[in-house]
Amino acid sequence: MSSRTALRRRTKHALVAVSVTLSLLSCLWVLSFVWLQMFKTEGELPPTSRMPQVPAGAKVTDEGMECASGGCWRTITVVPAAGQSSADLAREMGLSKELILPPTLFDPASVYVGAHPEDGELIVHIGYR
Repeated sequence: MSSRTALRRRTKHALVAVSVTLSLLSCLWVLSFVWLQMFKTEGELPPTSRMPQVPAGAKVTDEGMECASGGCWRTITVVPAAGQSSADLAREMGLSKELILPPTLFDPASVYVGAHPEDGELIVHIGYR
């Protein structure tokens, strides 16, 4: 057998191995999404890694959870930096309108993020859609 034939065979085996691995990982990701949708409870909350970043100068004063008939969501109360309005803080955090964050590799569900100013603070809500 020539070295060229051996190289082709190794290349073919490597491509098959990579294809099988990617296929299995894709299937696992889809199954985790299906699992989350089938077995999630109303009390499921997105991980804290999906929460928007609070800019320097602003301060988180309260974190909690609220629930209603549609499920549960995290609430975060943020006090703007000195001289900044809560509406300006919402714009800086990218929350001047409601957002739907797409699924990620480690959290295969869409996440709703919304915010509204209240008494000089910004109340941020984050939950599964």
